[in-house]
This record gives sequence, structure tokens and C-alpha cells, in this order.
Amino acid sequence: MSNQGSNSNILYTHLVANSLFTPRQLSIILKQLRGDSKTEKISSGAYYRQVKQCRKKVISILHSMIILQSMGIVQSDASATLSKVAEQLAVIFASESSSDAIPRLNTNDVISVIDEVIKRMSKL
Repeated sequence: MSNQGSNSNILYTHLVANSLFTPRQLSIILKQLRGDSKTEKISSGAYYRQVKQCRKKVISILHSMIILQSMGIVQSDASATLSKVAEQLAVIFASESSSDAIPRLNTNDVISVIDEVIKRMSKL
């Protein structure tokens, strides 16, 4: 991500800490999506095993969302809501790397809103 202690880094760290992915797995996913070659200090076998595990996790999450939504545990508009939150986060992440950075973003407020949105999506 960006600078240590930056708003983007704090948000990213919070999201990763509450996800099913490790920072290394997310790095591998990004490398695969970009078509980058394996540059980490791991063997090719270990790298592609991680790629396979990541792919399986993503597919499992999508299946889980379908099941949870069909059972009424997650609200039917959850996908659209998550998409909007992700788009707003992309703007925040991109803004810190550009010269038109969002002034004095209160990271704790953003984290609070994200956590509240996620809690409200679940009926459990």
C-alpha cells in the first residue's frame, strides 16, 4: 500500500485483519491479476500453491454469499452495498497516491462506517 501510517495503510490493515486473506495472499492475487511474474522469495511450487489456495478462497466466499443471501441471513442488497463501499475505498486509496489527496480523512470514522454497514447487512 502507501506510506506507513497513512490513511490508506490504516484502512487496508483493518480490512485485511478482518478478512480471510493474509497480506501475502492479497499480494499474490494482485500479481496474478496484473499478469506479473513471480518475484517473491518463494519457490514456484509454493507460489502456485498459494495462487490455487487464493482462487479456492475467493470461490468459497462467493458461494458463501449466495448461500447466506438465499437463506435471508445477508440482505439481498448486500452485493450492491459492498460494491459502493469498495468503490469509495478505491477513491480513498487512489487519492493518497495523487496530488489531489482528500484533506484530513478521519480514518477511524471511515472504519466505523464500514464496520457498521457490514453489521447491518447481516440479520444474524
